[in-house]
Amino acid sequence: FLLIEAMVDAGVQEGFSREVATTLVHQTILGSVKYAMESGEHPAVLKNSVTSPAGTTASAIYELEKGNFRTVVQDAIWACYRRSLEMGG
Repeated sequence: FLLIEAMVDAGVQEGFSREVATTLVHQTILGSVKYAMESGEHPAVLKNSVTSPAGTTASAIYELEKGNFRTVVQDAIWACYRRSLEMGG
């Protein structure tokens, strides 16, 4: 939900109403999940299929990678796992 909130906030910063930004984000995520589930392709293949050279997605991916997105997500998942063990899970 944190990712959704951040995406909605970015949309509002770009000038969309919160309602429109929320709808756009929900539809973007829903479409991505449906595409991934229905295609059965590896996420890297899907990412490459929607990324045009020097396009909007390429620019977004560059910023995410520059901010260590993968590492942050992986670290968060490991923290969740470690905490579940501490809690007896």
